[in-house]
Amino acid sequence: MEERKAKCGCYGMFTGIYWIIGLGLVGAALLGLRYNGGGEWTPSLLAALLATGIAIAYVGLSAVDWLAQRLALGRNPLPDDVEIADRSVARERVAVLKGCAPLTRQLRRLLGAWAAGASGPQVAAMAHSQLLRTLLVLAAETAAVLVLLSASAGFSAPQELLTLGTDLMLLAVVVAIARFQLASQIAGYVDSHLLARIGNDTPAAAGAEFAQNAAKSVAESTGALAAAQTKFVEQLAKSQEQAAAQFAKSQQEAAAQLVKAQQEAAAQLAKAQSEAAAQIAKAQGDMSAKLAAAQEQSAAQLGKAQTEVATQLGRVTALASSIDNILKLQQAVDGTLKGVTVTDEFKSTLLELKRHLAESDQLLKNAAKPRAIRLVEKSNE
Repeated sequence: MEERKAKCGCYGMFTGIYWIIGLGLVGAALLGLRYNGGGEWTPSLLAALLATGIAIAYVGLSAVDWLAQRLALGRNPLPDDVEIADRSVARERVAVLKGCAPLTRQLRRLLGAWAAGASGPQVAAMAHSQLLRTLLVLAAETAAVLVLLSASAGFSAPQELLTLGTDLMLLAVVVAIARFQLASQIAGYVDSHLLARIGNDTPAAAGAEFAQNAAKSVAESTGALAAAQTKFVEQLAKSQEQAAAQFAKSQQEAAAQLVKAQQEAAAQLAKAQSEAAAQIAKAQGDMSAKLAAAQEQSAAQLGKAQTEVATQLGRVTALASSIDNILKLQQAVDGTLKGVTVTDEFKSTLLELKRHLAESDQLLKNAAKPRAIRLVEKSNE
C-alpha cells in the first residue's frame, strides 16, 4: 500500500498541482500570443494571463477527472457476489483493486483496514473522514479558482480576456457541482457496497473472530506440518533408494565407458604411430633423393665454374703478355724519339720549317690585301 500511495499522491487522477500549474503556464502562453501578439507585456497582463491559464487547466482537468471517476464507478469494483465480510476475501480483493481513481483508492484503504482487523465502526469512521476530506478539497479548489478569476478582473487585461474569465467562473461552478454530486454518489456506493456488507462488529467481536481464526489456522498448520513431515520421510527414503540405484548404474556405465575409451585410445595410438612411422620413412626418402640431386647439381656447377675460371685465367695471362710487349714497344719509341730530337740535323730541319712557315704566312697576307687595277689607254700614233 505504501508503494501505491507514493504513485497516487494527489487528490484526483489529473487535478494535481503540477498538472494544473504546467498546463496553466502553457495556456497562459497561448492566450498571450492570442490577445497580445506584439504589444507590451505588463505585470498586470501577465498576472491576468497566468490566472486565466490556470483556471482553464483546472476546469479541463476537473472535467477529465470527473469522467474518469464516473467510468470507475460504472465498473462496479465491489460486485455483490464478493463476500467482503470475510477478512481473507477482503484482503484478496485489495490486491485485485488497481488504479489511482479516488473511488478505487478509497475502497482499497477501507478494505485494507477491514482485512487488517479494524471493526465495522472504525471502517465507517474512516469512510466518513475520507468523504469530508474530499468535499473540503473540492470546495477549496473551486474557491481558489474563483479567487484567481476575480482577481484577474482587476488587472488591465483585454476585454475578451475578461469575458473568458467570466465564462470560466461559470464553468468552474458547474464542474464543482458535478464533482460534489459525484462525491455524494461515491459515498452512497461505499455505504451500500462496503459498509453495509462488512457488518457492525465491535473490537471485542473482532478479537474473538481473530482468536478463532488464529486457532483454526494453528490446527490446520499443525495437521499440514505432520502430513508434510510424513510425506517428507517417505520421499526421503524413496529418494535414497533411487539415488543408490542410480549411483550403482552410473558406476557400471562409467566403468564400461572407461574400458571402451581405453580401447579406442589404444587403437587410435597404434594407428597414429604407424602413420607417423610411414610419414617419417617417406620424409627420409624424399630428403635423401633431394640431397643426392643437390649434390650432383652442385658438383656440375663447381666443374663448370672451375673451367670458366681456368679460361679467364688464360685470357688474363695473354692480356698481361700483350701489355708487357706494348710497354716494351713504347720504351723503344720513346728512346728513338729522344735520340732524334737531340741531333743537329733535326734541329736545323725544325728551324727551316719555322722559316718556311713564316714566309708562307707573309705571302698569304700579301695575297689577301686588296689591289687597285689601273687601266692606261695609249694611242697608236
